[in-house]
Amino acid sequence: MPRPSRGLAAAVALVSLAALPPGASAAADDSSGAAQHMPLGPADLQTAAQAPQTLTPGVTYRKFVQGQASDLWSVELEIPRPGGKSWQLGNRTYADALVRDLTAQGFTGRVDSWQVPVLTGGGGLLSEHRVRVGQFDPNGRADADRLKGRLESAGHSARTVYTAQDGFPSTGPWQVRVVTVDPTAAVAFKAVHGQDVRTTQSVRDMAAAAGALVAVNGSECDIDSPGNENFSGYDGDPEGLYVQGNSLLSEANNGRTALLLEGAGGRVRVDEITSRTQVTAPDGEVRQVDGINRVPGRIRGCGGTGDDRRLDGKGADPEARPWRGIMCVADDEVVVFRPEWGASTPPPRPEATGAVDVVMDGNWSVKEIRPAGGPIPAGARVMQGIGAGADWLRAHAVVGQAFKPGTGITDSRGKPVTSPTLSAVAGGGPALVRDGEVMVNTVANGMHDAVYGTPTRAVVERHPRTLAGVTAAGELLLVTIDGRDPATSVGVTVQEAAEVMKWLGAKDALSLGIGGDTTLVANGTLYNRPMDSWTANAPTERKVANAVVVVKK
Repeated sequence: MPRPSRGLAAAVALVSLAALPPGASAAADDSSGAAQHMPLGPADLQTAAQAPQTLTPGVTYRKFVQGQASDLWSVELEIPRPGGKSWQLGNRTYADALVRDLTAQGFTGRVDSWQVPVLTGGGGLLSEHRVRVGQFDPNGRADADRLKGRLESAGHSARTVYTAQDGFPSTGPWQVRVVTVDPTAAVAFKAVHGQDVRTTQSVRDMAAAAGALVAVNGSECDIDSPGNENFSGYDGDPEGLYVQGNSLLSEANNGRTALLLEGAGGRVRVDEITSRTQVTAPDGEVRQVDGINRVPGRIRGCGGTGDDRRLDGKGADPEARPWRGIMCVADDEVVVFRPEWGASTPPPRPEATGAVDVVMDGNWSVKEIRPAGGPIPAGARVMQGIGAGADWLRAHAVVGQAFKPGTGITDSRGKPVTSPTLSAVAGGGPALVRDGEVMVNTVANGMHDAVYGTPTRAVVERHPRTLAGVTAAGELLLVTIDGRDPATSVGVTVQEAAEVMKWLGAKDALSLGIGGDTTLVANGTLYNRPMDSWTANAPTERKVANAVVVVKK
């Protein structure tokens, strides 16, 4: 049966920032096995809730299940246009031309159309169009794959898709897993990474190393994958803020939403965070440090010091705004490397000029000035400079004399958040709930197209998601919603994620990683089903940058 055309009302609902009517915030306390309806899908869907499982006193796990498969498998085609091809276009002329070509080849194509709101520059609506062939029921993936092969043999670039990902009304199904930590529980909250910051490790392995009771994925990172053409060489490098034990191990994409644990102002907080580091040279000259533990000149997620520019050519950014998943570059930088980074500083990239390392001991006293790229001695710090940053280091570094560092991490009101036990991660974002109401700040988290101002696919499509929040009573909520599996769970849009967190009773909440990163481990056991793609045949535990863990005191 053909699916209805995607309408304006549905598209706008996906990114609405308005709060919905109050949900069943007491759902996690209902032990009857039949909780109220989760705010997912039609209102007549019934939620089945498993009985709570106590992981340790004050820490409980619960799974909620709702809905059934009704979406369709299809095959999507890349659309020829002047200058290349695209999977979606704003101009329907080229989509219609492709459908005519398909008809001439004996295929029945269609154009699926969307109207999406513009989030910046005064608003408005823009259209998007995709070309698809075939409609198969939720068990019909093999048929869709065979059709994809026929279309490729006919000269088309094609991919198999499941329409639940589009983000329009669906009946699911959904599996929502919730860990609730009472503020009186004898546990602590931390952020941890693997062997070093520049490499990845599975959430299960990080949990084991930390002795964690519960762990979920934390930051997104610069991942080595075919879709990341701007990979900088270190796939554990977190995108944005990462703090462990009050040590800043990755600078913020300034203004993005972060999860703060065991810091000033509360054990669990969600807020927009800025970090700033500077060094004072022995002669009293002061310079801002551009980054912590990353390749100089490469700023994933942008939002740096103000002279960054997007590598995709969409211009300089004097306001230093963050852009999720985008690589920014800069010619003149100073980056600090700590031992947590790994064994050695990165060799300079070909475009870097005059690169230099200043090797210091743990007290920031200069021990050596050398060409960039070399070992990081135990307990040492290394400042690597490129361009004017390298010139500044050569002019002011003196062997035997010390620099004086200073770092500030502040919230949206400009107040410090640091404490001796602070951990923090900025996941994929955005914020989801603020003061008990749905509040989705996609623009602040750089989750919109820089040219058209429309929300990115990560906002409006359904994906697996890891969410975190805090209730009015101070409970930590760690939530995973599986996706990319028609038989068990299709995932959620950002708006749906926000509604679920409000329903669970979150006072403040945010989204951490999405997609194949989404992982929940408890007592060393994988509790959810991480899926790399809609066409994955089985769950895969992806290696990630870091994890948020709950450990016994």
